[in-house]
Amino acid sequence: MKLNVSTKTKQLFMDPSVLELDHIPETLRFREPQIKAIYQNIRPAIRGTCPINMILQGPPGTGKTTTVNHIFREIEKTYPHIIPVFVNCQIIRSEFRVFHKIYQTLLHQEPPLQGVSSQQLIDVLGKKFSKTGDVILICLDDANALLHLNILENVLRTLLRLHEGYPGIKIGIIATVNTKDSSITNHLSTSVNSVFQANHIFFPPYKKDEVRTIMHDRARTGICPGVIFPQILDLIVEETGKDGDLRMGISLLKCSVDRAESDKRTSITRTDVQASLQTAREMHRKTITNMLKEEEQQMLDMISTLIRQNGDRMNVGNLYRETKKQLPMCYSKFRRGLTRYGNLGLIEMCRPKAWGNTREVLLRYTTDTDNDGWMPRETI
Repeated sequence: MKLNVSTKTKQLFMDPSVLELDHIPETLRFREPQIKAIYQNIRPAIRGTCPINMILQGPPGTGKTTTVNHIFREIEKTYPHIIPVFVNCQIIRSEFRVFHKIYQTLLHQEPPLQGVSSQQLIDVLGKKFSKTGDVILICLDDANALLHLNILENVLRTLLRLHEGYPGIKIGIIATVNTKDSSITNHLSTSVNSVFQANHIFFPPYKKDEVRTIMHDRARTGICPGVIFPQILDLIVEETGKDGDLRMGISLLKCSVDRAESDKRTSITRTDVQASLQTAREMHRKTITNMLKEEEQQMLDMISTLIRQNGDRMNVGNLYRETKKQLPMCYSKFRRGLTRYGNLGLIEMCRPKAWGNTREVLLRYTTDTDNDGWMPRETI
């Protein structure tokens, strides 16, 4: 079937890449203190010594990943002896795959996926980089995804003690985590924390006026002039605030422009924004849930169904007992699942005022039967 696209349709996008979620702006708004603190910790690496390890902590959609990628891009341009390595732990979730990614980035070649161990990969890197004088700066993005089975513990122990077997190698770690984890250091052993000794840098949620400024920047550089009016931008900012995640707002802006362009109109209307809400939120949710393994998705579907059947929240103990009837599992595995969903912003756990230390689980996204889609709970 041939797609009928009129060549006379007015292009509303000036630079569509600006509205992609992986776009790294030249200037990061409202993150100057965090950038300054990160560079302060990296300063020793500029002199050729080990940088100070860091934990970047904040809710989803507060610019942690973008900030790291922005800084890594500048480091690659300016300091050739510092080699940045970015590991997306939501996708790379085994010890071997982490070291595989590090090997791939540092040596610019693919190691075998079978027939070699993590230790063999590490030995190759240790022998090479103990002699070069280069500094390796590794970002474990969404490091909380590696907490299961002590994977993060093992990765950090290996990397941070590598100099003991290979004197001269210099490695620094940046770990990004969500505030819902409290701190990953609480989940690490004393022996690992003693060498990690990370500085914490907090990324607070964007305020409403900050969201508007960021969205205005994206619209100004990515969309043609006159396509979006101030009141329409305000509507998008308002809906972004309900999700509490800047990434959803950027998706909503892109979907709204797509809709106007496909209808051969020259500007976005309120109808475009309202009609694009479900699509943008569903895209955002799918981006998150695509990170889940099949068994994690099964458990999420199960607890979502149970919570909706019991109102809008459930006690953790009751939820576990009901979930276990359909998906047999131990309690520790169940709690790991809840922690992961919380880190991804899919659920919230709160303490009821009337009950001691128990917790209740709320869906971060609730089913809206009128729209047959997922709608966010208002957060700000």
